[in-house]
Amino acid sequence: MGKFTVLEAGLTRFDLDKVIALGRPCRPRILVVTEPSLNYRPNSDFGLWRFLHGLTVAAGVTNKPVLTLAYRGSHSPASIAIEDDSYTIANNFNFATASPAVTVANYDQIWLFGIADGPALPDNQVQVIANFMNAGGGVFATGDHATLGNGLCGDLPRIRRMREWSAIPMGIEDDVDTAVQRIDTVVNPGAGGVYEFDDQSDNIPQRIYPNYKVTPSGSLWKAEIHPLLRLPGGTLVRTEGTGVDALFANDMDVLPDHPHESICRVPSASQLDDTYTRTNPDFAEFQPSAATPSTRQNAEIVAYAVSGGRAIYRVGYWKPPVRPRMFGVISAYDGRLAQPYAGQTQRPGRIVCDSTWHHYVNTNLDATGTSRTGLGVWSGGTPGSGTFTPSADLEKIYGYYRNIAAWLQPANRVWCRLLWDLVAVRFNAKLIEELLEVDRLRNWRDLVGLGREAAQLIGKERGPGFAEALIDDVLSLDEQSGGLADALRADLLGDTDLDTLSLRHGVLGALLAHLAQELPPHDDAAAFKALSRGVDKLVKPLAAVAQSALQQGLDDQARRTERTLAVLKRRAPPVKTRGKE
Repeated sequence: MGKFTVLEAGLTRFDLDKVIALGRPCRPRILVVTEPSLNYRPNSDFGLWRFLHGLTVAAGVTNKPVLTLAYRGSHSPASIAIEDDSYTIANNFNFATASPAVTVANYDQIWLFGIADGPALPDNQVQVIANFMNAGGGVFATGDHATLGNGLCGDLPRIRRMREWSAIPMGIEDDVDTAVQRIDTVVNPGAGGVYEFDDQSDNIPQRIYPNYKVTPSGSLWKAEIHPLLRLPGGTLVRTEGTGVDALFANDMDVLPDHPHESICRVPSASQLDDTYTRTNPDFAEFQPSAATPSTRQNAEIVAYAVSGGRAIYRVGYWKPPVRPRMFGVISAYDGRLAQPYAGQTQRPGRIVCDSTWHHYVNTNLDATGTSRTGLGVWSGGTPGSGTFTPSADLEKIYGYYRNIAAWLQPANRVWCRLLWDLVAVRFNAKLIEELLEVDRLRNWRDLVGLGREAAQLIGKERGPGFAEALIDDVLSLDEQSGGLADALRADLLGDTDLDTLSLRHGVLGALLAHLAQELPPHDDAAAFKALSRGVDKLVKPLAAVAQSALQQGLDDQARRTERTLAVLKRRAPPVKTRGKE
């Protein structure tokens, strides 16, 4: 993260360290919590070190999170190093007594890696996590087969309904009918053609299948992938037509395999009406949808995988073949689409659940503790020997980790991300000349054109549709425009004549035009002084600009509709009515 990206090339006029000190690029503040027998060590098979490396410093990282590592026990050693970064581990971690407190003022996200099967967290700790979630904080949660992880995660609001925390067997049960229900995703028979437990550490991952949202688009169709699975350079929405098949090539489609995972799921209709009772006061677990209040906002399966393993050997015993089936491997809940809880200034936080932490531990990523190869190459030839170079498949998986961190960010942090992308665009060589006469950019069509160019610049690096999605997010934060933003994100305006893309681009163009006036292009000292006022002071007028531009765009489209109707009324041929026969 120490360098400016291609998008941010124009920021090289400023001192990098000073820009970072101002808050660029809005680094996610993540609290990671795990417990014995998981750990953070690089030389442990059940360590999370390789995952943390991929999330923070591996090639491709553009926004390194600020990590706090916590342990529900006594971790040895007391700190770990990830390249040049050192992390002191908070031992015997307790959510209720932690300092700093676990609130959205101090953290953006909590990542929970549970392995203990009980007892469940006490009510005072559950209260803290529930408050964090209901106030907009993002949460990731995972465990493994059976009840592993149930103690930490299995009774948390919404999370308890988005994953199975108790009933998926390991495959060694005496009852064969139960044992064959394990989830086995190992796809390679390994050395000698024998399926073994350590084959989860080879160089062949399992295939996962994105759950595309496919909807009509006029007389054609369009398919949207969840942002969690869109890799760099990919596009969110693809429309039927020539060349559309190539747009699917950049989608996330692999994860490490494992002989006994759990499953992710969506809450049932009756569970959506649950009242959560482990807190004071009780609350409705799933809030109504903001776009369609008659329904409650549900979770979704982001991707499926296949359990089709054969008999597999682990020292001393064989597990029987499984009954083949597809299962949910990733589930997600978008709290930004729900109504806020009473007294909250933002909507509930987003949630991601994963079927197993074996998608994150060292042994499945770099083969630590085994004689396999891992998803990459060790320069010394054996795990732990020399440096480790990730394979193309592991690079995809690293991209998934980073997507989780980006997607879980609370809504109130969206302005920070959009602001810095706008600053980067303002000083980008491709637009700096056009913005020299920014005072003249007042016409709606001019703003739409400017916003379109800005969206293309941002999209080349962040992915097509990224800037437009940020506009939806910032509009949803305002009470006046929140309803329209909800309709935009829910695609409720698809059958209307409203040009929703132009609306988004016009708002983006207006924001960029305003910021260009605040940041002079040829006076670096004055521009940096304006930036030094802080994100909040810059965002407050931008929020007003967004509302004004949205109204300008709606008025423009209303006038165009009126003119269209007037022309049709004058020019259209009279409608002949058929008389009685």
